[in-house]
Amino acid sequence: MLRPTAEAEGFRVLRIDEIVEAGTITNQAIKQIYAADIVLADVSAPNSNVYYELGVRQAISPGATILVAEKQTPLPFDIASQRILLYDRDFGNDKTFERRFRSALTVTNGPVRNPVQDALQELGVAPDPQHDQAAFEREFAAKIARAKRDEQLVAVWHWAKQFRNLPVSGLLALSNELARVEDYGTAATVLEAAYPAADGDYEVHRQRGFYLRKFQDFEGGLRELNRALELNPHDPQTLGMLGGTVKRLQRYAEALEYYEQAMRLAPKSLYLRVAHAGMVILADPDHPERGRELYQGLRSDIEETEYLVGDYWADLVAAEANLVLGDFERARSRAEDAVKNGARPADAQSAAEQIRMLGQAGIYPEEAEALSDWLVRASRNEGRGGAPTDRRTEQQQHLIFHISDVHFGTSGPGGREMHRYRDDENCRRLSLELRDEFMRALTHEGCDPANATIVLSGDLVYTGKAEEFALVRTFLEELCGGLGMSHDQVVIVPGNHDIDWDVARASPQKRFDNYLTFVHDFYGEKLFYKIFPLVTWDFHVGHDRPEPSEVVSVQQRGPITFVGLNSCVFEDHQHHYGFIGLKQLGRVAKLLDDVAGDSVRAAVMHHHLLPYPEALKPTRRAEEVLLDMSTVRDAGIVEQRLSRLGFSLVLHGHKHKPQLRETSVRQRPEGSAFAGRSLIVSGCGSTGVAEQELEHNQSNHFAIIKLLRDRRERGADFLRVEWREMAVQLGAEWVSGGRWVMKG
Repeated sequence: MLRPTAEAEGFRVLRIDEIVEAGTITNQAIKQIYAADIVLADVSAPNSNVYYELGVRQAISPGATILVAEKQTPLPFDIASQRILLYDRDFGNDKTFERRFRSALTVTNGPVRNPVQDALQELGVAPDPQHDQAAFEREFAAKIARAKRDEQLVAVWHWAKQFRNLPVSGLLALSNELARVEDYGTAATVLEAAYPAADGDYEVHRQRGFYLRKFQDFEGGLRELNRALELNPHDPQTLGMLGGTVKRLQRYAEALEYYEQAMRLAPKSLYLRVAHAGMVILADPDHPERGRELYQGLRSDIEETEYLVGDYWADLVAAEANLVLGDFERARSRAEDAVKNGARPADAQSAAEQIRMLGQAGIYPEEAEALSDWLVRASRNEGRGGAPTDRRTEQQQHLIFHISDVHFGTSGPGGREMHRYRDDENCRRLSLELRDEFMRALTHEGCDPANATIVLSGDLVYTGKAEEFALVRTFLEELCGGLGMSHDQVVIVPGNHDIDWDVARASPQKRFDNYLTFVHDFYGEKLFYKIFPLVTWDFHVGHDRPEPSEVVSVQQRGPITFVGLNSCVFEDHQHHYGFIGLKQLGRVAKLLDDVAGDSVRAAVMHHHLLPYPEALKPTRRAEEVLLDMSTVRDAGIVEQRLSRLGFSLVLHGHKHKPQLRETSVRQRPEGSAFAGRSLIVSGCGSTGVAEQELEHNQSNHFAIIKLLRDRRERGADFLRVEWREMAVQLGAEWVSGGRWVMKG
């Protein structure tokens, strides 16, 4: 009776012993018990497997559970209080039981109470959306963040769908992750649960329409996308998706009209421009001239724009443009760049699909087929050494000692000392202070000195003079020698005080000479040119100096790639502010092409990205604007680009007081491949400057950063930042000023 009745109500019925998949029986059973909309347990016989599986179901799922038993069955105390449907042994004629069972099958819309879930909710272990919606939303978000594989994401959905009134933001996030693993069918089902609450939300309709289209349900996709356009008639992304949908139905003239509407709204979108160019050819393949002109414009804009370096979507567009224009070698090269820069399989397949359609329309058919086939396989790691492998190895300890603004040198006519740590009866030189501090940390953490890095984020000296840099070299050599660390374990970037302003007055291009000579001598010639791959200056007077944007360093230290940026591009005797520039960021992107994509990327610069709270001085009136003028002036684009390039950590100095912040960039997509991660921005303060350069109550400061994982994973502990401070009074010692654990 049970199976025919349930099947008549639209259920697919499976008994546990009917599973035919390979694998552990218990594991398979628990997966089915977790995922099922309804679990039915016949507790008539004292079957230990049944009771075990019933307990598991009620513990791990709030979904409906139906208990049935033959009349007169002695029931254990633990389940006697639950609703149990009793049947006669002659169940074929037991119409009362059949009616009650059919009624129980309809109780699937929402969670069903059971004593285990009730107890867990009282303990706060299981979320109770009826009484604490915020806690439920946090649990929902945490489950999505933990899920990596398709199977895990589907399991999250099986858990969530038992509840009513699911948060739209969580449904969008879960559907997006399912789309990432190409489970578009489940993604569309997930967003269906947002209705009717989200019926007026164009984003839900737009995304669900896109997923249905990818699931080959073109008519359903068109309904959703048209509803999204009705709600937001001026959304270029929806228009682009509509164009893509009707294109796949070979309604090319209609698709071209959608793309042209979208182009009028977002003429700079690469996604729309390449789709439009392709559709111009597909709509009239006998006259491809106009389409080729559009592709020529795309290629010129991408190949000549450093802003787009490292953007895998730009690489895909360039590959397609070069193919259409007959440059097959360049097309393959840009396709390889796209895969190297992290092109998602879905995006690579989308590009490959249009390339294949262009080939079928007569645009270099053989080359188009070969390129599209390679793109699909390469984006899935097929045909490039087999399936992707897990590169994780045993976690190694890695410590970063971040120091900044040591300010060796003097100021003013009287030669006032700007560095605090004199070597006399009441003070020790800084190399000895930091040697003992770093050794203490290495010993405490059980970290080999070979797995540590010293980062010096600028303002090594005060006036940029050669004799001051000689003091820094002595300091670093003593510090490294005392710790048993080599020079390649030190990352150095210039600060505004490391520029020789006097030289800048006479010869601006030579203002970095003393700094570059110092790092060249410290690292040695061979190591210097390895660390600074863009610098070709041979340190002879008459040879051309590097551009400021070429003073970029790259150092691989275990699981971390340190990139040293020059934030002093415009620093001279007149201009005193931080700036990075798109030229430098483009050069960084190219340098990172040769760096393992799964390494932790850390950017080091002198000036700060994010403003500090400014002190309220007694002479300042309330109506005066409080403004930190010393940030990197192009901080917005720098932050965006570092996030896009996969950086996780930014280390800086300059402000003479510490700050730790986390920042995320969100952009309107418009077809862009941008999906950056948050940046952890750690400002070191000043490790060595004298008291007169510190704000009131500020101490000297350095940071110890411990990498807790050799790759960044969402929601997991990623790194720990500890501040060490020494007050400016006589006899002060280093103390911990704070400790924070930052998530991935």
